[in-house]
Amino acid sequence: LMNMCMIHDAKRNRVVVLDKVVKEGWEGLTFPGGHIEDRESVTDSVIREVMEETGLEIENPQYRGIIHWLDIVNDRKQIGFLYYTDKFKGELIEGTDEGEVYWMDFDKFIQKKNKSLCMDDCLKIYLNENINEAITIYDGKRLSEFKFY
Repeated sequence: LMNMCMIHDAKRNRVVVLDKVVKEGWEGLTFPGGHIEDRESVTDSVIREVMEETGLEIENPQYRGIIHWLDIVNDRKQIGFLYYTDKFKGELIEGTDEGEVYWMDFDKFIQKKNKSLCMDDCLKIYLNENINEAITIYDGKRLSEFKFY
């Protein structure tokens, strides 16, 4: 179980971006997030992960949707919970061992080609109120057979 959070500075139309270093094919521009720990709620996990990866304290993260990855190489299913917030305080840290963290104009982020493997598909959930779930097959290198609900 995993999470991801789009942190949006609405006044400046910018988002927090993590430029993830090589990590099993998931490198590239993404939103902060990570794994849900035992005995931790999904919401608590996204608040913790954002703090660890960005230094920002977020408030009232709003659930936006879910994405399923059917990993056919390792015969497992991974699930990611997608959150959004425009309520935050603090200053960004420079980065962690995950990669560099910084603000990016949201329109520029959407146009970037070097986003992480599934970011364009996650953006469909974030930007379309009629889509709240996606499922795909992951073969160790690429995603295929996306379905949106």
